[in-house]
Amino acid sequence: MIRCQLYGNRQESLTERHVQSIWYDKSMRPDSLYTRNGAPVRVIHPGSWNLGPGPDFKDAVLEVGTDRRRLKGDVEIHLNPRDWDAHGHGTDPAYGNVICHVTWSCGPCPATLPPNAVSIWIGRFVTSNYAFSPDQIDLSAYPFARLPVEERPCWEELHENPDMAKELLSQAGAHRLNAKARRLAAAMAQQGVDLDQLFYEETMSALGYRWNSKGFRHIARLVPLTQLLSEPESAENALMYAGQFVSWNKIPTRPRNNPFARLGAAARLFACENAATLRNASDFSKKECSEMIKRLTAGHLMGKGRAAAILANVVTPWAIAARHIPAAPDWLPPEDISEPVRLTAFRMFGRDHNPSAWYAGNGIHIQGLIQIHRDFCLQVHPDCGERRLTESLKIRPSA
Repeated sequence: MIRCQLYGNRQESLTERHVQSIWYDKSMRPDSLYTRNGAPVRVIHPGSWNLGPGPDFKDAVLEVGTDRRRLKGDVEIHLNPRDWDAHGHGTDPAYGNVICHVTWSCGPCPATLPPNAVSIWIGRFVTSNYAFSPDQIDLSAYPFARLPVEERPCWEELHENPDMAKELLSQAGAHRLNAKARRLAAAMAQQGVDLDQLFYEETMSALGYRWNSKGFRHIARLVPLTQLLSEPESAENALMYAGQFVSWNKIPTRPRNNPFARLGAAARLFACENAATLRNASDFSKKECSEMIKRLTAGHLMGKGRAAAILANVVTPWAIAARHIPAAPDWLPPEDISEPVRLTAFRMFGRDHNPSAWYAGNGIHIQGLIQIHRDFCLQVHPDCGERRLTESLKIRPSA
């Protein structure tokens, strides 16, 4: 069996690129931030995203403390505080103007930070919202994707080894769904949580696609599931009315994918309690998956690709979190092939590969390509030339 160390034991799908995006984007950056010493921090300007060597953001402006002491300089982002010294920043003059060290995780503040620099543990403020998921962040938008034009080392290793490639995609896909399940399990464990409402919010978020997932989740809270069930004849009008007060991301879509068309589909799906059977799903055989797709697409609620995406991104992680199934299944119905999936497959397997022979027939493999795209292909400073992906592949005898 082929085992990829990167997806075998990893417990967190969030990357440094995600944290950079959260810091950079005011809509995601928490309004209330504090230093590790408890001083309030106001971000006047997060800085300019630096795509070259040196700190991640240049020329940031912060106000710190109750006296609003103003700091101007650079910001460095890490997952862990220890990464500052591990990367040698403490002895690098290029980092001498850092005024703020932002980390996702907690840990001792590095002693080698520049004098007067503050340290912010931002992860605690972001994850206080149980609905947060790294999947909500479109990494390609921050500030843009830098991808090398030459063939990647993963292509050299994988394009003539489909068995290794499929095993890698299976592991990456399972990792992705298990990470979603852990987030859902944490949400389910919240005191007083309404599981029906939570499943409704998760499905609504998926119906919004990544561009409008926040808007759909907001509507699910404005118009709770109990209202849809008690007034099914008014469900569609209620969702449509709430949708008028959402600032939608305007991107070209097919008519069926228009936000208001999907709100109509949501009303028909939840007002008749069709979704309740999906929340209790425990059989993910090909036959039963096909039946679930039929339930989601009945009456032209949505296309098969979107139905498969909801099955992969909501129903399956929910079943894992609720312990209806022990782990992600080996096969799921395939969702639509998105541009990130297509791009990653081209880089891994070559432009002349046959998608149906590699990944297009298995939703788990498509999820794996999405995970690899996020973890490797969208790094601001691409490190795939260091063979981190292919060198983590270990071949072991089959059990």
